Amino acid sequence: MDILHPIKVIWDCSVSNVMFPVLAGISLVILTTHLYQHFKAETHVPIRDTKRHNWKSSQLVGEATHCSICGNLLNTRGYYCDSCGVAADPTCLKNADKTLKCKSLSIKEKPMKHHWIKGNLPAHEVLCHVCMEPCEEVGLMDWQCCWCQTTVHSHCMSKMAQICDLGRFRLLIVPPYCVEVTSHRTSISHRLLLSSITSPGWTDWSPVIVVANCKSGSNDGDLVLSCFRRLLNPAQVVDLSRWPPQAALEWCQLLGPSLSRPAVVLVAGGDGTVGWVLNAIHKLKLKMEPVVGIVPLGTGNDLSRVLGWGSEHSVDTTGDQILENILRARTVKLDRWQVDISPYNPLYRSHKQLLMYNYLSIGVDAQVTLDFHRTRESPFYLFSSRIFNKMLYLTFGTQQVVERRCQNLQDQLELYLDGERQQLPDIESVVVLNIPSWGAGVDLWSLLRQEIPELPEQSFSDGKLEVVAVYSSFHIAQLQVGLSTPHYIGQASSVKIKLKQKMAMQVDGEPWDQQGAEINVSFVNQASVLKLERSQDSLD
Repeated sequence: MDILHPIKVIWDCSVSNVMFPVLAGISLVILTTHLYQHFKAETHVPIRDTKRHNWKSSQLVGEATHCSICGNLLNTRGYYCDSCGVAADPTCLKNADKTLKCKSLSIKEKPMKHHWIKGNLPAHEVLCHVCMEPCEEVGLMDWQCCWCQTTVHSHCMSKMAQICDLGRFRLLIVPPYCVEVTSHRTSISHRLLLSSITSPGWTDWSPVIVVANCKSGSNDGDLVLSCFRRLLNPAQVVDLSRWPPQAALEWCQLLGPSLSRPAVVLVAGGDGTVGWVLNAIHKLKLKMEPVVGIVPLGTGNDLSRVLGWGSEHSVDTTGDQILENILRARTVKLDRWQVDISPYNPLYRSHKQLLMYNYLSIGVDAQVTLDFHRTRESPFYLFSSRIFNKMLYLTFGTQQVVERRCQNLQDQLELYLDGERQQLPDIESVVVLNIPSWGAGVDLWSLLRQEIPELPEQSFSDGKLEVVAVYSSFHIAQLQVGLSTPHYIGQASSVKIKLKQKMAMQVDGEPWDQQGAEINVSFVNQASVLKLERSQDSLD
């Protein structure tokens, strides 16, 4: 013990005099850094430095691709730049970054010239802009401009005009000569930031800002982002896994003085992502609010169905087709509602405010959604696909048929429409609708109008809500196949629900367990969204 005593003394001294101060200093630095980043957040959009290409795995291309340096056919370890379209095998990556210029996001030159990329043309037949004969689709043959998408034979290149007009989607593109960036340097990093945008002077110029989470779905989000980097200025594409919606909306603030009509924010995601972006637009109070379009990547996609963008995104739908749809879609108004939740017991949670665009429900359908949500957030949720998700929903719905955790809901809440209390039968769910789609495509109000023809048509822009009830989980299954109708309660400009005890609740597909509270739904204003007119067959 005597031998170990000096060592113990030295250890105790080191801990008290050295380790504790060092750990405290490190903690202080980390805390200070986070506080600095929080209070001095960068307001400008980060821009990728195009000195290097934005490489992606060639597996995502889904078609034969040849290395732009050596010409070899790429295997599973090959790469392609989703901004300009050049490709490289692993041994040629550095050489490609050095010798092949990527799509410049900001340039001084005006008017701009074509940026030609050799070979690897689209799989579908494309014609030479000069002779109108088909170009080669395989190998490093012929050329394509990565801005206007014009294709031309090698032997016809001398007859091509040098100036690029940005092609048929020019009204949706922010030309690189209109973009000004600034350099933001620190001791540990260097970033380019979007600082200003000038107008190209075109009539009806309405650029598209694309937002998506690259991690959503089975690489669907990443594919959508890559697709639009190729068709637009890559700076117009924002990954929500790295930046919040405010980064995309910074574009709209900078574009404001340059626009005669609103910009378009194209949201690739589910109802939750669309609502997230619509909420951010509302909070920023932009002078000229953008119009929101949708690429449906979620499971339910109720708002997307109503606005004509479909129930899900197909891999066969090209970026060109989506941009064509944006050009022919029309702007409509979507009612925005505020949901105020005031718990009776403040120990659970203080007053809460949410915005609603689709629907609100309390009861069995919210419980099924909550069970699915918890499963999806679990670390054991390793497999994701639309079919698998639908099977999970069916499983949880069947479980509720047996358990009936939401039975006698009429005794656990009071419902008021425009201040008048409603009498309720034996039910398991109350649904407050703003749009004619619920539970992944069920039009509850239309089902009711088949039974009660004198009911007025439902509209998402009339400042009114439609309120119905569901009897059970089995009733939900009947509604989804059109074999039953919901219980009619009424229409109202305001809805109040006095929830007496804990119950599952959801707003626009986002579920949680709600303790006893008073819930008030009131009109706020309207959001601008794009509606694509389609036949009913194309929506399902």
